Amino acid sequence: MNRKIIFLILVLMAVSLGTVSARDQLFADKPSEFDIGIVMNYSYADLRDQNLGAYIPTLRFQLNVLPWLGVSATGYVRGQEFVSIVLEAVLRAPLGRIEPYIATGPGYLLALTDDIGASGTSNLAYNFRAGFDINITEYFSIGPGVTLLIPDVTAFFDDFSSLGIQYLKDTCLIGIGAKLRF
Repeated sequence: MNRKIIFLILVLMAVSLGTVSARDQLFADKPSEFDIGIVMNYSYADLRDQNLGAYIPTLRFQLNVLPWLGVSATGYVRGQEFVSIVLEAVLRAPLGRIEPYIATGPGYLLALTDDIGASGTSNLAYNFRAGFDINITEYFSIGPGVTLLIPDVTAFFDDFSSLGIQYLKDTCLIGIGAKLRF
């Protein structure tokens, strides 16, 4: 319950911040320079089982240094015990209404309690994501995305030949996001 309240507060804060610059961006004909996004991610198993209450709330801040290049910081809340922080380089194609993107970067898994035993995997992770945004207005967009979060980078590259559909089902997050664009 606390996770949903915190998520709702973050949504309200993002909407409030977006309304401040919405007036200036309404008539601008340029790609956004800064984005704040909220993504509702699900594991493949949760979507398959229609367990929509098991979403993974995600908050993303993105600075676009060029129209086609950005840097983002993303936070995932995984249960009550873990938070993943990811920094990414983002390549995007601002084509007008639709903006496809790909992103990649390192991540770190943080434990929020002392009661969690060692899992045997590294706290370092690596992230790939791809998707597209549909620009509803100059300051608001929505879009789907897929994220591959690799929890154990060494094991992934040591046994790369065994990468298969089951690994992707176990590690991919599928989400829909809303983004305020400044």
